[in-house]
Amino acid sequence: MDKYLKKASQIISENIYMTISTASTDGKPWISPVFFVYDKNYNLYWYSNKKARHSKLIEENPQAAIVIFDSSAPEGKGDGVYFEANVTELRNETDIKEAMKLFNKRITEDEFKINKVGEVTKDGVWRIYKAVPYEVSKLTEGEFIDGQYVDKRVELDLKELQKI
Repeated sequence: MDKYLKKASQIISENIYMTISTASTDGKPWISPVFFVYDKNYNLYWYSNKKARHSKLIEENPQAAIVIFDSSAPEGKGDGVYFEANVTELRNETDIKEAMKLFNKRITEDEFKINKVGEVTKDGVWRIYKAVPYEVSKLTEGEFIDGQYVDKRVELDLKELQKI
């Protein structure tokens, strides 16, 4: 299990984009790739236009499925980490400032940095979202069934992942 936890940590740290899947309360799905950062507890953060479809869906239904994977991996070598999470829009100034620090450490282009809390509150176009995972899994070695390769996943213990 240790090797899966280490590989999951590596995948998360080496990638800057994740794909979030949201859905309306009646089940209509939507997916969006977003730039992300994370904290020591593997809570995932991103900012998006408050009027984006996924942002509106989060208001309606705060559950999301998320995957982080290396899209440049060659055929048959892909690997990914999957999350099921509760999502909230950050509204508390202290929480927003902590998230801003995470973003501004990772963002290299000035035009994408958040400089003031007002850019992600009130009349600002962006909002910061936080996904708190309650289930984490990653791809593992698949198997051949009737001549067809089938992916497999292993569930990861989030508390153990947080120790890495």
